[in-house]
Amino acid sequence: MHAAVCFRARRRSARWNQRQRFVELIPALAHTSSKKEKKPMACRIVISFAAVAMGISCIATHASATCKFKAKKDIIVILDVGHTDKDSGQISARGEKEYDFNMKLARRVLEELVNTGFLSTQMIVMSGSNTHESRLQRSKRANDLDADLFISIHHDGVKNETRMPWQYNGKEHWFLDKFEGFSLWVSKKNNKYEESLSFAKTLADRLMASGLKFTTHHDELTNTAKYGRIAPLVDRGRGIYDAYDNFAVLYESHMPAVLFEAGMIVNRAEEQVLSSPARRATVAKAVAEAVERFCAHS
Repeated sequence: MHAAVCFRARRRSARWNQRQRFVELIPALAHTSSKKEKKPMACRIVISFAAVAMGISCIATHASATCKFKAKKDIIVILDVGHTDKDSGQISARGEKEYDFNMKLARRVLEELVNTGFLSTQMIVMSGSNTHESRLQRSKRANDLDADLFISIHHDGVKNETRMPWQYNGKEHWFLDKFEGFSLWVSKKNNKYEESLSFAKTLADRLMASGLKFTTHHDELTNTAKYGRIAPLVDRGRGIYDAYDNFAVLYESHMPAVLFEAGMIVNRAEEQVLSSPARRATVAKAVAEAVERFCAHS
């Protein structure tokens, strides 16, 4: 059994919708919205494994997000914190866990969305092993909430064998400065694929308008499997990739879903930028603007 931590925020406080069916609720952190990054109130939710019906791909001719027809305060945006406390993903050039980068960025995005008026935004955090079953729980939680948009937040890296050693604070760490930039991933198996792609394009545009660049190193046409995951670019001008069947959180979610790699933490220079509150604020603002435009509330 795995534990999931979900965050639901209000403009100045955070509380839980008690109508949801939770096995166990344990209050944790307090949230205050301000210029500084703060932690929102959390409740720990223990969920038993449950089967999730696989969505059948149905591509619409024109994307029409369901959130366009809802009041902003009622739009449910799910922020999925990639990886877990015990299965933390990539290790940065200075030895930091990807999971910690993901958590800090997701909290900042949560704050920005709430302050923008998306009061029903929620953040999902899993603990334990990052298994296929635990990833299904993320999608199941979003599906049970009938969420309008699913954003899985990650930070990127490369295969361990392609990194080079260096010394930092008297310890050996591993880096690769060859690549930098964000990437966005969508799945054609998601039954809201066109809407997913539409949001990914909108988010990429807002990130680039903020001065950020995307990476093309995952592109199967310009690279080999040497560095890591390989996939075709579905939008070469925006850094959007086809995830195939690699990400259950994308194809099992019943709403538009995007996996967002915020940058390369194995790149020593970019790692420092990604660690800064200023970059998190820039990304959070871009995400909030993208949600506004996608849901036609701008």
